[in-house]
Amino acid sequence: MTRQSFKGSLRAGAALFVIAAAGPAFAQSAPAPAAGGLEEIVVTAQRRAENVQDVPVAVTALTADRLAKNDIRDLSRVEVLTPGFTFGKSGSDARPAIRGVRTENVAVSGDPTIGFFVDNVYRSRASMANEPFVDVSRVEVQRGPQGTLYGRNTFGGNVAVETNAPGPELTGGASLTIGSYDRRAGEAFINVPVNDFFQLRLAGLRETMDGYVEGTTDDLDIFDRDTSYLRASARVSAGQFDAVLRYSYWTEEGTGGAAFGYRVGGIFVNPATGAFDINGQPFRLRYDLPRNNRPLQDGLPINPDPLFYPGDTKLEQDLEQHAVSANLSYDAGPVVLRSITGYIDYEVFRNADNDFSLRLGAVDGQEDRLDVLSQEFQIASNTPGPLEWILGYYYFNEDVEASFFSSCPTGNRATPGCAFAAGLPETTSNAFFGQASYWVVEDKVRLTGGVRYTEDEKVVSRATASTDSRQRLVTVTRTGQQFDFTFEKTTWRVNAEYHATEDNMLYATVSTGFRSGGFNFGFFANPALPASFGPEEVTAYEIGSKNRLLDNRLQLNVSAYYNEFEDLQVQNQFLIPAAGGGVTTTSVILNAASAYSMGLEVELEAVPVENLTVLVSGTLMEAKYDAYRNVPAPANYTGFLDYSDNEIPYSPGYKFTGVVSYDFDLGANGTITPQATVLLSDGYFNTDTNTVLDFQDSFTKLDLRLGWVSADDRYSVEAFVNNVTDEITLNRATFGSRGLNQSYDAPRMWGVRAGARF
Repeated sequence: MTRQSFKGSLRAGAALFVIAAAGPAFAQSAPAPAAGGLEEIVVTAQRRAENVQDVPVAVTALTADRLAKNDIRDLSRVEVLTPGFTFGKSGSDARPAIRGVRTENVAVSGDPTIGFFVDNVYRSRASMANEPFVDVSRVEVQRGPQGTLYGRNTFGGNVAVETNAPGPELTGGASLTIGSYDRRAGEAFINVPVNDFFQLRLAGLRETMDGYVEGTTDDLDIFDRDTSYLRASARVSAGQFDAVLRYSYWTEEGTGGAAFGYRVGGIFVNPATGAFDINGQPFRLRYDLPRNNRPLQDGLPINPDPLFYPGDTKLEQDLEQHAVSANLSYDAGPVVLRSITGYIDYEVFRNADNDFSLRLGAVDGQEDRLDVLSQEFQIASNTPGPLEWILGYYYFNEDVEASFFSSCPTGNRATPGCAFAAGLPETTSNAFFGQASYWVVEDKVRLTGGVRYTEDEKVVSRATASTDSRQRLVTVTRTGQQFDFTFEKTTWRVNAEYHATEDNMLYATVSTGFRSGGFNFGFFANPALPASFGPEEVTAYEIGSKNRLLDNRLQLNVSAYYNEFEDLQVQNQFLIPAAGGGVTTTSVILNAASAYSMGLEVELEAVPVENLTVLVSGTLMEAKYDAYRNVPAPANYTGFLDYSDNEIPYSPGYKFTGVVSYDFDLGANGTITPQATVLLSDGYFNTDTNTVLDFQDSFTKLDLRLGWVSADDRYSVEAFVNNVTDEITLNRATFGSRGLNQSYDAPRMWGVRAGARF
């Protein structure tokens, strides 16, 4: 889609705005509906509790009920219900993308592009975004930069998870799930009100599942699940003071799925010369090292099954997280004082078979250990009137021990040819922010302005790693070399709202965001590589409309946006010599010149007749690099490339989702609800190089569900099939030393869930 053709889409958006503005008159002539309508959802996208329809931000709010009815157990399936959002994954790392902003650098040397928050506490690593949704009240996907109220590294948007806090009633519940690939899951919660001032809540999950990607033997299957999760929450309320304290423990074990993909999709070769050539012919072959003067066309054939792992190494994923948070508030009359404290102790290990074959050796891996402390203080207005405001200070510190190994013979780290490296990065961030809104015309016109100043200091020390026979980190010793980087940025937001009626709003916003710069670990081993990279910046323009129509039976939200990106951080693969001979690849982040994304998003929710619910969302998007020249060719290829006018990865030109469900009331026998969910997506590239091997064709996925709930809402049973069409989609690709590494999404899966609550 070109910019010129995209204007037609924007005209369609303008037409929708006209319809929205005419909504009040249309609603007045509609017949009175039967009992029931759309529920109201309260969100905290502007750091205060508000009806989602009153928030001049493009935000999708998913309730606990909606999550459960779509088998959304973590971030990976949120795209099923969210416009402008796509999800990819490699190994233990989540790679979400919003409006042309995707997650590429997942190493501790950089930061995520999409902010992930649980109970207002920031999760600083990409793999943390895979935390399971256990006993949650809602999930908010805030699209577009959130650089004022949320700050650093919310470059493309936020995902904010709110768990259920302890309440005043004795309640509890449990569910059991069985499904394909021997899936077994048990989830439970209990809420105990000790007295009027003190309540407790416990929630937990235990889930196992066999891997859906087949290995050369059964014990080499990958992408299994072995999840344990426990959260204990306490609430203390006394007068104007309220405190919610939470502790959670989360582990993920099993195989994972390799760091950068589990299979090779192919190579590009010049048929005339037999040499690697990124502009040459694609061959579905894997290049085996060493070459031994063989033509590249004679590389090893690739199994055509995308859900096949050809390696000999048992892949491992070992993740453990302890998280503590305290959300405190005090109502001081004219103002509310808030304190948000978070502490996370986190460790993750993952390995990979670098040669993707049954040949022994060439095992790569990484282990990260980190402690994260964050503290936020807020003071906000708390009296009725035309002015609302909030001021705050945010502190963040992340202390990491990171170790890397490459080209290791299986099971013996002492064998020559195994290279170890380590780093001790520490990030300290301080930020001050404020935002104010003022009703220029009471209940009609409101203006908002906000600003945030952020200073990030990143200090990285070179170190040596001591590991055991399984390449697990034992100790990290500082060597004395140290590098210090400081990044400062002021971000801002201005917004105007016009409320035609209580249920119809138009808004326009200009905002900025940035993602902090970082460093490249490869510089330690090869000084010829760039030592660091700078921040990336975005200026975002958005107009939107939010509407409730037909006496609360129809909700129509529309937004059109244009994002200007500067100095985007992009990942490049370089070949470097490995200890003992041969070569391996290292990932290096560089800053691209400029890019843009623009799009139109529509969300519609309707209850046209009693018991029938219809959800529809649509996205039209164009995301391209304006100027991105002199790019080092990917690993194995030579020269410099021009990516100008290439599409930004994970940015389909269109995406549509639809959900239809109907409640059949059986009286005393309860309610039966069939539901169908469909996702249609345009094709998209998975790398900046935009090749045929990293392109995912357009696809359609269908989910079906049939649920029963007892008349007293205490018991439930449901059967579901996800991805009925069995579309196997490519959701991660990157260039490596053997070819283009690939990772694919899950196939068709079924399940049956039974639950009870009191």
